[in-house]
Amino acid sequence: MKSRLGLCVAVVALCLPAVADAASIREKTTYFAVRGSTLAELDQDLNRRGPYVSDTGIRHPGATQVKFDGKVTYKRTPDGCAVDATNLSLDLEMTLPKWIQPKRVPARTKLIWETLEKDIHRHENRHAAIATNWLKRMESAIRNLRTEPTCSAMEAMVNTVTQRYLAGHERAQIEFDTIEGREVNFRLRRALARAVDEQSSR
Repeated sequence: MKSRLGLCVAVVALCLPAVADAASIREKTTYFAVRGSTLAELDQDLNRRGPYVSDTGIRHPGATQVKFDGKVTYKRTPDGCAVDATNLSLDLEMTLPKWIQPKRVPARTKLIWETLEKDIHRHENRHAAIATNWLKRMESAIRNLRTEPTCSAMEAMVNTVTQRYLAGHERAQIEFDTIEGREVNFRLRRALARAVDEQSSR
């Protein structure tokens, strides 16, 4: 997980009508090839080809890069200065594995891979959902800030709130990864058992 912010701030000197632009979210998914006909080979290739995450210093079976950006404008009011409009954005770039399947693969190997692949997708989608939720919360908090005496003070308050919500987002992502790490074996065993039952009932 990565979280970055580039917040461009512009001050509007005239009293303009408030604009409530919805935050924009851009999503991109890329895939990296994984090769192998046994579970050991697949695991080895995942470790060799998976996306490198600088925060952890290792390669992962999947990754989601998060970038917050945007612009906040201000308007002068009889009481001082207020937020006029927010135009925040979120870029989500997901990197996921794609198995280049050999012609002959044991059915159990295929089933285990499909179970693992679904769990990787679910995990990265949850990272994206957490970022989206915090973007909306941050935008709402900025829009609802009270008027400050000057636009400089308003800008400082927006920056303070922005940093607080970015820190909250980072904590939420770390907490999610911590819980997932503790439960990964149980979760995969349960998912595999469910997949085996579904396959045998066909």
